[in-house]
Amino acid sequence: MLSLSLDVFAIAGLATALLALLYAHAANSRLRAEVERQRDALAALQSDVAAMCSASTRLGEHLAGLEQRVQTLARRQDDLELHEPSGDTYRHAARLMGKGIELEEVMEDCGLARGEAELLVLAQKLEKTG
Repeated sequence: MLSLSLDVFAIAGLATALLALLYAHAANSRLRAEVERQRDALAALQSDVAAMCSASTRLGEHLAGLEQRVQTLARRQDDLELHEPSGDTYRHAARLMGKGIELEEVMEDCGLARGEAELLVLAQKLEKTG
């Protein structure tokens, strides 16, 4: 009888160990599947980050090119404004003076006499104060 009860305990112990082993195996399989999903998600995120870095680099290069074009256009516009002969010599001279060009250079560029240029300077001062 004692031997029968030891056999029952041994069988019960083995059955419990077998169930624990099956449970551990199922848990291990679930964890492996989860790790694989996480690896796939990580690979997708790495690919997205690489694409974003590449796009931001191209965007930065494009912006640098646009900035260079804007600066070139601004210089060309300034050159045109400073040297463009206009129909209204006095307005052109006033624009040059507004840009800080020296009086002598404005007189030479616009063909003004000193008195005319000085009157324009005075008129601009009056406009600013009034």
